[in-house]
Amino acid sequence: MRRTGAEVLVDALAARGVRHLFTVSGNHVLSVFDATIGSGIELIHTRHEASAVHMADAWGRLTGEPGVALVTGGPGHLNALSALYGAVMAESPLLLLSGHAPLAELGRGAFQEVDQVAAARPVTKAAWLAGRTDRLGRDVEAAWAFATAGRPGPVHLSLPTDALEATLAEEAAPAAGPAERRDGVTAADGILREVVARLAAAARPLVVAGPAMGRGERWQAVARLADVTGIPALALESPRGVNDPALRAASRCLAQADLVLLLGKRLDFSLRFGAPPAFAAACRFIRLDWDQAPAAERVPLAATGDPARAATRLAELAAERPWPRTAWADEVAEARDATPPGWEALARDARTPLHPLRVSAALQPLLDRGGILVSDGGEFGQWVQAGLRAGCRLINGPSGSIGSALPMGLAARLRHPDRPVLVTLGDGTFGYAALELDTALRYRLPVVVVIGNDARWNAEYQLQLRHYGAARAVGCELLPSRYDRLVEALGGHGEWVEQPDDLAPALERALASGRPACVNVRIEGAPAPTFPVPAPA
Repeated sequence: MRRTGAEVLVDALAARGVRHLFTVSGNHVLSVFDATIGSGIELIHTRHEASAVHMADAWGRLTGEPGVALVTGGPGHLNALSALYGAVMAESPLLLLSGHAPLAELGRGAFQEVDQVAAARPVTKAAWLAGRTDRLGRDVEAAWAFATAGRPGPVHLSLPTDALEATLAEEAAPAAGPAERRDGVTAADGILREVVARLAAAARPLVVAGPAMGRGERWQAVARLADVTGIPALALESPRGVNDPALRAASRCLAQADLVLLLGKRLDFSLRFGAPPAFAAACRFIRLDWDQAPAAERVPLAATGDPARAATRLAELAAERPWPRTAWADEVAEARDATPPGWEALARDARTPLHPLRVSAALQPLLDRGGILVSDGGEFGQWVQAGLRAGCRLINGPSGSIGSALPMGLAARLRHPDRPVLVTLGDGTFGYAALELDTALRYRLPVVVVIGNDARWNAEYQLQLRHYGAARAVGCELLPSRYDRLVEALGGHGEWVEQPDDLAPALERALASGRPACVNVRIEGAPAPTFPVPAPA
């Protein structure tokens, strides 16, 4: 019996528990489509390659295991790359499998021939051409290991059509076994004891975790360390970094810290490179990370190793000594949880167009019932992230890109079919992936999309106002379009909301419809919330 390379590939994915391929069809990958028949792997066929990668990204963040996107070669592959940047910045494990021009025709002007591996390298942990049919299973195994070991992230394989379509004897194509998880080693005990000593000596220490450390079992290790020591721990995954709206006034506490332990977090733009006014000039940093700190970071104490294991060991070492409770942890918690002055009034305000906090107030009861929040960026997204508390949340991430929320919401619903999924995004952002509501209909994924419609690209408009003035604000206007009618035309449920009291009933009807739904809300174009750091005394 002979098997094609595509069958070897699919069998290797199935052996790893893959049950969904997020994909868009194309000439180069039709052999893989055919090989999935009877394999137990379902094709989730999106309307754009970037959406397929966003879905794989969300799957990776929610499960800790790589989501898998499959796209065609050439322009299909290039369409997928922008979404890879979001995944690599969010430290999300995924595999991007792209069809590729046949090896036998390379260099001769093959159809859609392009150096796909070179194009993918800047936005992946690893990328290579999987050109041998008899090694495709091992290529999948290696890619899986790369994606999950150390700092998680995306990995790319380019798959030439002749390698996929070639056949070989079954005994010549052994299926790869389960990939071994290689998360690295723990930093030396001597260094970790020094970290504990410095934390104990600090008056206002903080733990700041990176994106991957803020999820799942890794965050549990951070939370355990915080519980043992009483040191506040914050996870940063917003592109606004120290101004992450979800931190609320706790962002000001960063400037008061005298020692910051970075767990799986680079001292990068999101932390303003550790400089004033975001941090005090006297503040010192410790970095425990999968990779070595660059010399430019000037971190006095740094060590390589798995930061989750380091956090676990730090908690064990910390438990050997007393940790007197101070008011510092309470100050940070209160700053993060307190409602800023004026917000409660805005949440009840009867003004029209609606303030974004009035929208948040209507959404919170749905999240309290177990809903999952998926929020895009932009000014409306920042208000939602600041105004809402959700047990499970996905946002666009440190890349600062927009357009990912709707496909990520579909992946969230696929992963959690028993929980409502609320996707919040601005009207500009909605345009990126609006037709993924067709995908939602085809696969019966009833998400509720809440559009904050202020008829403009408001984030850029607010920047123009600050930098150039109102007289030079240009190129950000949109129409107050009835996107709800677009969704109705596709076969979903649509609601148009202009009055505050109409919003909560509209949301309930959208949920009760059992269909993909759009609640299109006319909102005030308010600038995103800010919590400016006080000037040093």
